[in-house]
Amino acid sequence: MATLHYLKQKYASRDDVRVVLLEKSVGLGGSIHSVTRRNYLFETGPNGLLDSKPRTLELIGELGLNGEIVRANSSAKIRYVALQDALHAFPTGPARFLTFKPFSWRDKVRVFGEIFVRKGSDPQESVYDFGARRFGKKFADIFLDPMVGGIYGGDAREIVLKAAFGRIHELEARYGSLFKAMIKLQKGGMPNGTLTSFRRGQAQLIAALGQRYSKHIDSNQGVNAVTRIAERFNVVTNDDHYEADEVFVCAPAPQAAEILRSMSVPLAQTLEGIRYAPLAVIGLVFPLKAFSQKPEGFGYLIPSSEGKEVLGVLFESNIFAHRCVSDEILIRVMIGGARHPEILKKSREELTALAVKEIQTTLKANAQPVETFFAQWPKAIPQYDRAYVAAEAKIAEELKRWPGLYLVANYRKGVSLNDCIENAYQAAQGSSL
Repeated sequence: MATLHYLKQKYASRDDVRVVLLEKSVGLGGSIHSVTRRNYLFETGPNGLLDSKPRTLELIGELGLNGEIVRANSSAKIRYVALQDALHAFPTGPARFLTFKPFSWRDKVRVFGEIFVRKGSDPQESVYDFGARRFGKKFADIFLDPMVGGIYGGDAREIVLKAAFGRIHELEARYGSLFKAMIKLQKGGMPNGTLTSFRRGQAQLIAALGQRYSKHIDSNQGVNAVTRIAERFNVVTNDDHYEADEVFVCAPAPQAAEILRSMSVPLAQTLEGIRYAPLAVIGLVFPLKAFSQKPEGFGYLIPSSEGKEVLGVLFESNIFAHRCVSDEILIRVMIGGARHPEILKKSREELTALAVKEIQTTLKANAQPVETFFAQWPKAIPQYDRAYVAAEAKIAEELKRWPGLYLVANYRKGVSLNDCIENAYQAAQGSSL
């Protein structure tokens, strides 16, 4: 939808250019879906975006949504890691790190010794190996492992640092040390931003795009194939076919593979090789009186060493006000990820029970939830692992054979909403009609 926006913007003065979005589903927005029920608002997909990217903020302004923005409560900044069913606050500075109980003094000295560690040379080093090399194994286990699970639903031992966290790789390459980089960039600032959403949830962004471009969107129109005939593309749908000078395929990699197979078997096979992590997202509403102490902060992540299928828990109504009434709390539980594909064999009831058990065990809730929400994504998040790095190089090379074909999706150049918007903008700028 962002690609549609930028193409319509680019060719606003061109009556000879027609832009059409073919959407397989009846609804718009893919995994972005804000469920409103009674006094609750629950996100089944991404629950926000960081307000640190000008491109995204420009898009919001262009859609007239500046007055609808809501930002995460400052009181919810604190995050936790769960170890043996107990929460430990992530240290936010050197002083707090020195009092971080899960680390021994030897562990802490090892972390601060990062400044003396030589820069790495492996472009395919995993996030875990990077962390263990620079900060020690304990740091990688407790901080980086759950962080990768929370962002990618992935395995930190498989996700490639340069592909998934290119900025960190760049800082080490440039400064030789992340601590040195932090010192150098104190005035210029390290990457930051506040989690941001909208009054009616993330779906409000989708609704604004859908309303503006309704005449250019053909819903419930699955694309069966894209082929090349002479200098143009032939796009075959369930009910029709289109001739096009340029085609932007924004579907996930497995669907993109099927769409493009008739035109390029090598490209289709490469796309099929991109792995995705499954994810179940469970929403639970508890009365605050179910807790002896109200859950505070943003939420918590769980390292894989804990052996749980639950990746993390977000205190949604702490983050964004008015997601539920004041004497209740709305909690979001993420289950599965690359390490636990077996969740796909579990029923909704089993996964919800697993989520409830996590809250009762770690947060000591003494009651059942008064409301539940559920979403399951068999292929939720693409994995930026070593196989992906090889696939991305092949995709870039294969696309050279098909001028006018663009792949714009979260399996390329970033999985976040900000990344998708930036990639849509860049793809539209590449259009040369």
